[in-house]
Amino acid sequence: MNDNAKCFILTASGYEEINYITLTQRRESDPSYQSRRFILLHGMLMEVSEDDYKEFYKDRRRQKYLREEAVRVDEVSYDALDTEEMSGSETIVDPSPLPDEKVTEKIMLEAMRRGLTKLDRRDRDLIQAVYFDGKSERVMAKELGITQPTVHYRITQAIEKLKKLMEI
Repeated sequence: MNDNAKCFILTASGYEEINYITLTQRRESDPSYQSRRFILLHGMLMEVSEDDYKEFYKDRRRQKYLREEAVRVDEVSYDALDTEEMSGSETIVDPSPLPDEKVTEKIMLEAMRRGLTKLDRRDRDLIQAVYFDGKSERVMAKELGITQPTVHYRITQAIEKLKKLMEI
C-alpha cells in the first residue's frame, strides 16, 4: 500500500483521515488497532464495524463465485451483444407468439375441428391414431391388416380431404 494512501479511522466524532504510515505507527503502538477492521475502497482504507467487514467480504466472495460460474457455463452478457445500431437486449428474440399469430392459430384449430367432424370415420380414425395418439404407420398397418404404403396413402388422402374441408 502507498505510504501516503488515505486511511479513515472511526472515532467517537466520526471519521478521522490519516495516511497509511500513521496507521502503521498506531498499529505498532496501540494494541486496540490490531482488532480493527478495514476495507479497501478506491485505493483508500476505511475502518468499518465487524458486521460490515464480514458482509463486505461475504459479498466479494459471492461476486467472485458468480464470475467463475459465468466463465464455466460460457455465459454471455446482453451488453456483449451491443452494436452501434442497437443494444444487445434488442437482439434477443421473444419466442412468444404475436397476438395476430394466436388469433390465426385459434381460427385454424377451429377450422380443423369442424373439418375433422365432416370426415368419414375411417379417415378421422387414421388421423387420430397417427397425429394425436402417436402411432406409427407401421403399427397402424399391422392393426388394420394392410401394408404400410397403403396406410401412408390413406393418411395422405385423408389430409388432403381435411385441407379442402378447412378452406375458410
